[in-house]
Amino acid sequence: MSAILVRLTANYHRLIIGSDLGQEDWHQHIPWRIYNLDKRASSITNVVIHFIRLYDTILANSNPNCIVIWHNLCLLLTADIRLHERAAGREGPEAMQTARQAIALWAKTPAARRACLHAAQIFHRLSNWKPMDGMGFQPARCLLNSALVLAFYTLVSPGATEARHADSFDLATADIDWKIVGEEGMADSTPEGQQPRTDDPAVNFIRFGGPVVLCGKTYFGGASYARRLLLDFASLLDEVGRHWMAKYPRLLYMIHDTMVDVDVGGEMREGTA
Repeated sequence: MSAILVRLTANYHRLIIGSDLGQEDWHQHIPWRIYNLDKRASSITNVVIHFIRLYDTILANSNPNCIVIWHNLCLLLTADIRLHERAAGREGPEAMQTARQAIALWAKTPAARRACLHAAQIFHRLSNWKPMDGMGFQPARCLLNSALVLAFYTLVSPGATEARHADSFDLATADIDWKIVGEEGMADSTPEGQQPRTDDPAVNFIRFGGPVVLCGKTYFGGASYARRLLLDFASLLDEVGRHWMAKYPRLLYMIHDTMVDVDVGGEMREGTA
């Protein structure tokens, strides 16, 4: 997986950071869609998808950090992490507002919903972290990436309401069969809106969306719920990364203080205090 991560990082710097991307309405800030246009990068998405099909049993019986890294590979294919960092204020207030508008476009896609699914799974896996599992740079960074993806998706979450769903799908604790999920949210196949519902709740979430539920907690759209997510991730990072990446929870606390509702297409996403 380290070799795959190196290839992904190289593709990202060459095709996204190192390029002046146009056609925003087409690529919608989805990395795998941009990679598919490049001969050298086009195979990377299938490599990641097929990896779990081949090695799911091995990963299930390995150190939990291994499956966390696989989830992060999927996250890097479905979400532009640098865009989320800009939305968090990395490059100043003007770039922050532009990035948050771009994330509002991304958040409407199946790729964004799949990214949320992987981010939630990372949160759950590391919630059960034990000192004997060890903790290096990658799992802590995976947790930070997950926090940014889920928080900003929630901030601009389209159509989120506070209606209670008795049968809500818990993105974090669900036992997901990734062989069934396959390439959902990581390939352009059936046009969005024309896919049928299935018996698999993970596939349905990717196709149709739904409330963000993590470990029994529901996070609806808006800044107040995004801030709660950031605090939950910061608390977990305080626990599992205190000896390695103490700066990460501090970053999340700082982002928490800048998280305000975003005017998306003339409609203000409002949160409750």
